[in-house]
Amino acid sequence: MKRLMLLVMLAACGGKSASHPTEPAKPAPPAAGDPSCPLEVPGTSISVEDTSNGAALVFVTTGDAAAVRTRAQAFAQMHTRHDGPSGAMGMMFPAEWLASAKDIEGGARVEFAAAKPEDVASVQSQLHMHGGMFTSGSCAM
Repeated sequence: MKRLMLLVMLAACGGKSASHPTEPAKPAPPAAGDPSCPLEVPGTSISVEDTSNGAALVFVTTGDAAAVRTRAQAFAQMHTRHDGPSGAMGMMFPAEWLASAKDIEGGARVEFAAAKPEDVASVQSQLHMHGGMFTSGSCAM
């Protein structure tokens, strides 16, 4: 009986001819967003500050500071594990940089430390460059 039903289903599916109109393509569902992107929280801005061993991306918001902090933690963790989608903010920076997130008033800061002292200037330079590319509401560059 199961085989008969399977054959009937296969015949029905394979019986469509190319001359019949096809169903219109359904639009793709909207992107779920980047859970490692604090800038997706409305009212959030970014700045870059140099540190003694690298630099920090500083996220402050006029909106939901707790959401910014949650995303900043996800950002630092994704970077540390280096196991997220290629376009996620947590995957944008070199894996050898060490990342940590800290809560601040009105948001969070994600600090990046160079693996070697001689790389501190490079971390600072790259974060200043990238920090200027982000716009409020998105982590796309």
